[in-house]
Amino acid sequence: MIASIDWVTVHQKLGFILVVASVVGALVALISLATPLVGLVLKIYLRLLLLVVAVQIILGAALYLMGNRPVHELHYLYGAGMAVTLGVTFAVSRRTPWPMSKLPLVIGAIVAVVFSVLALTSG
Repeated sequence: MIASIDWVTVHQKLGFILVVASVVGALVALISLATPLVGLVLKIYLRLLLLVVAVQIILGAALYLMGNRPVHELHYLYGAGMAVTLGVTFAVSRRTPWPMSKLPLVIGAIVAVVFSVLALTSG
């Protein structure tokens, strides 16, 4: 049953979902600049996005071990860059006082969109 699943297609579909989720996160981040309540929703949303990125990285590592390689080697850099960006975003936003703590979240969300689009186009 598991062997009949096309894991490359699953990885590609999850990557597309990740791009859409990143764009939604960036839009929520921009809205959070004007609305204070949305900042909490943004933190939760970006943490869930980081969890999906972790699943995508694990799936990509399994595909690598099975012999499936992306077209461009930069694909690895973009995937790791998105995970590191979201991790650093949370670390910086926790140490920043409240009104300014939204800025790292907004910047991290926008950079995550860039990395996710680059990873999708390079794979």
